[in-house]
Amino acid sequence: MNKRINLFLAVLLLLLVTSVTAYVKAQTSAPSFPSCREKTPPGDVASYGYGWHQIVGESILREGSDNVYSLSSGNYLQCFCPVNGNEGVQTNWWSAEGLTQEEINSFVSQGWIFENGLMWNLGDKGYLAKNNSLNCGPEPSPTPTLTPTQSPTPTLTPTPTLSPTPGPEPENPKCVGLSASPKEGTAPLTVKFTGSGFDKNGPILEYEFNFGDASGGQSQVWKQKESEAAHRYDSSGEFIASLKVKDQGGTWRDGNDDCKVRIKVNSQPQVLGKATPEKLPEAGASVAFFGSIVPLGYFLYKRFRLV
Repeated sequence: MNKRINLFLAVLLLLLVTSVTAYVKAQTSAPSFPSCREKTPPGDVASYGYGWHQIVGESILREGSDNVYSLSSGNYLQCFCPVNGNEGVQTNWWSAEGLTQEEINSFVSQGWIFENGLMWNLGDKGYLAKNNSLNCGPEPSPTPTLTPTQSPTPTLTPTPTLSPTPGPEPENPKCVGLSASPKEGTAPLTVKFTGSGFDKNGPILEYEFNFGDASGGQSQVWKQKESEAAHRYDSSGEFIASLKVKDQGGTWRDGNDDCKVRIKVNSQPQVLGKATPEKLPEAGASVAFFGSIVPLGYFLYKRFRLV
């Protein structure tokens, strides 16, 4: 009899612990973030009408405006709109203070990115960040309702049928050109690339930039819908950057030499009486250290540039 009672109590305790654990996990959910369209620039944390900015989780810089707003509970809202087009990015920054490592790992598996806020000028603490699509176009105006007016039916005069005049065959889709600015400089050198393509059936669907360089852990080949991209050359040497475009039929097209450009990166000049560090600082190094080895703006423009 006692064995049955003990077995019953053990099962009951196991069910209770399981229920409590499930209840606690159910209470941990991501906070609600407002839409960037509800905010009016400038941001109270950072506001830039133009510049090159980095989006969390991406390896290249984007050109456009960037505003950062502070929210309650130590959270932040980042709103980026590109120079060309209306496809922007809203990044929700959720303070991870108070979350267990198990909870953080769970949200990372759901698409969140765990970052140290120190490199984003948000303080030395953990954040969970998530990117969402942002429509940067103007708010649509309401369409007025029109009352149709009866009008007499006009008498149509027959139009003679014209025979089409044969003309030249339309051009095939192709990559038209690739420009770079600057084409020469001292390492580290950030270069802006602008590509163009032609397709008689509609706009170019995608651009594939090959920077000819993967220094600093960057991607050498990058695909995107926008025609402009940027890349930082950390090492000296000569590099050949090239471009391919995807036409309306989904075929990748190159332009041979028309879509290639040569980039020349010179090494840092030796300065007498000033030591050169043996290696670049690791993530988390102070701004003062960066200022001693590279132009201060090179480090700051990569983030919110609050300093």
